[in-house]
Amino acid sequence: MLLKTYRLLFSTPASVPLAALAGIVLICLSAPATAATVTHTNPNCSSFALSGTPPNQTLTCVTAGAGAPVCAPTASPASPAVGQSVTITANCSNGPIANGYVWTGAACAGLTGATCTVTKSRAMSVTYSVSASNASGAGSAAQITITWQ
Repeated sequence: MLLKTYRLLFSTPASVPLAALAGIVLICLSAPATAATVTHTNPNCSSFALSGTPPNQTLTCVTAGAGAPVCAPTASPASPAVGQSVTITANCSNGPIANGYVWTGAACAGLTGATCTVTKSRAMSVTYSVSASNASGAGSAAQITITWQ
C-alpha cells in the first residue's frame, strides 16, 4: 500500500487571528483503493479525539486540563402539556466528541447525540440522564425529570 503525505499550510490575513482556523473542516476525497493521511498540529491541544466513521469523521482538539465532559441537561419547554414534544439538550462542557453522548430513560435510551425529543400522551414524570465522552474520558451522568401535565 502506498501512502502519500500532503503538507497543508493555513494562513490568514493580519486582521484574522490564527485561532479562527480552529473550526475548519478538512475533507479529503480519494479513490476507494487509496488511503489518505492528514497531519494536524496545534500547540493549544493536549490531545485530539477522532469520532465518526469513514468517510465522515471529526477531529476534535482537547485542551489540557479540560477533563471529562460535565453535563447539565435542560428541557424546552420545561413544563410540557400532555401530548407536547419536549427537546432535552445535554449542555456538556469540555468538548464532548460528536455522537459521544449516552442517554438513558424511556425514548432517549440508546441515543448518542446532544439532544433527545420526547412526547407523552398522558400525565407522568420521567427521569432522563445523559453523560458524554471526550479524549479525557467519560463524564458522570446528569439527570433531569420532565413532568407532563
